[in-house]
Amino acid sequence: MLRDIMRLAAAHHDLIVVGGGIHGACTAWEGALRGLRVALIEAGDFGGATSSNSLRTLHGGLRHLQRLDLARMRESIRERREWLRLAPHLARPLRFVLPTHGHGLRGPLVMRTALRINDLLSADRNRGVRPDRRLPRGAFLGEAAVRAALPGVELEGCNGAAAWHDAVCLDTERLLLSVIAAAADAGAHVTNYVRATGLLAHRSRIRGVHARDELSGREIELRARFVVNAAGPWVEDWLPAGAGRPQAPMFRASRAFNLLTRALPFADGVGLTVRAHGMSDTTYFILPWNGYSLIGTRHLRCDPATRSSDILREEVLAFLSDLNTVLGCHRLTAADVRGVFAGLLPEAEDNSGALVALERDPQVIDHEPAGLRGLVSVVGVKWTIAPAVAVRAVRIACRQLGAGEELSRRPRKLAPMASAIVAGPRGVPPLERAVLAHLQLCYGAAHRQVLALMAAEPSLAARVVPDLPVVLAQIAYAARAEMAVRLCDVVMRRTPIYLSAALDRPALTACAATLARELRWSTKETGAQVDEAARQLAAFRGPLACDLEPAAA
Repeated sequence: MLRDIMRLAAAHHDLIVVGGGIHGACTAWEGALRGLRVALIEAGDFGGATSSNSLRTLHGGLRHLQRLDLARMRESIRERREWLRLAPHLARPLRFVLPTHGHGLRGPLVMRTALRINDLLSADRNRGVRPDRRLPRGAFLGEAAVRAALPGVELEGCNGAAAWHDAVCLDTERLLLSVIAAAADAGAHVTNYVRATGLLAHRSRIRGVHARDELSGREIELRARFVVNAAGPWVEDWLPAGAGRPQAPMFRASRAFNLLTRALPFADGVGLTVRAHGMSDTTYFILPWNGYSLIGTRHLRCDPATRSSDILREEVLAFLSDLNTVLGCHRLTAADVRGVFAGLLPEAEDNSGALVALERDPQVIDHEPAGLRGLVSVVGVKWTIAPAVAVRAVRIACRQLGAGEELSRRPRKLAPMASAIVAGPRGVPPLERAVLAHLQLCYGAAHRQVLALMAAEPSLAARVVPDLPVVLAQIAYAARAEMAVRLCDVVMRRTPIYLSAALDRPALTACAATLARELRWSTKETGAQVDEAARQLAAFRGPLACDLEPAAA
């Protein structure tokens, strides 16, 4: 992927997608697979905002059974299967365990029934999936088995547990980038750091978008016959007032966050129900993830018009306090928090209660009935079903473009995972097995391209930080092939080095030196990039960072 603003501005597209999160990425991919001339623009870096905050679970929609929404459940099952089939290097099965209590909706009888229905509705869940990525049937665990699986946890009143399998994604940033790359391979023109500033329209018909290159400040006009607005919380911010704009807000914000903590001793994804400060019971899940635990999701009410997802120290401490009522001997302290993933999610319009009630269904809003033909806005809810939402948006585009709803479509395909760890091209310096395994995890079969960089320049085989198997070749590859133009793009999204406990300013400076050579930065620019990356890293490490400093020392 090469960033080419001149070519972007000169082309005439069928479809422009605004927003490079998972919903925009899937929409660009879907449009390109159907043969449309597609452009995707993102105001920041791909996946750098809302899509970066999730519990990294690819859900099969078991919770939809509570509302008997079988159509939504089947959609989730299909899309979960697709992620497992398309990206086996990044998505893999994980068993989830949810303790039961009493004899009502949270009791054994109801949960046994739910597991049976789930198995029936997901009978095709493994079709086309690699054998080692297939999901087993659900099971009900007796009380003794639950206590053995969750040693040290407060399980007062527990009388068993429901156990089922979903998929967990080891690196959602890499998976989203794989979708972006697949869209580009299918013919889409994808560009980050290009901000949509307004619509180009003539007589209530879309003609494209006004945009600004955020790196150069240049204003450009991008021509297209159709626009899909997938800008997440900013879905309304760049649209003009007047014709085509719904009267009610399309996105009513609520804040959400997930904690990254020291690893808790659970091999499964564990659902624990807590009573938060006298409010109704809330179930949180704890997942083993890349040597840590992910815990969430905590939802908070806020001004519906806010565009800030900042989480306060007091809010993290309150979450820890609630969790500790059920964690028993595994209680968490502020020093155990390694990072905070935070973002904005759409809240339901009619919610008047004290607790957050999210939109249950994604919105695909055709603006033609409101007087503006050629514009669709997308407000997504779940990472898992983003491809299905994209299909709905692109079908409207095809219909209005006169291409027909079922325009010939190529099958979805991401870069496949290599079958075994290999030594790579001749001339590659000897590498630790952990480094080779890490490269396969991140890049699938494309890891050989990174190995080729090390063959040409052996110094790029050096690790960036001692506690993660990330090498300098990945920094160079991000600039050459993955449109990384800022140091934070590499630190926070192209690689997982933001997870490193050893990542400090000297390590950031070493990364910046490699990137500076690729992007021809001046000494002043290199220093500014280090400063910006350090700020983003500090923001991720969160409002408890001051508590972490003594522990690290």
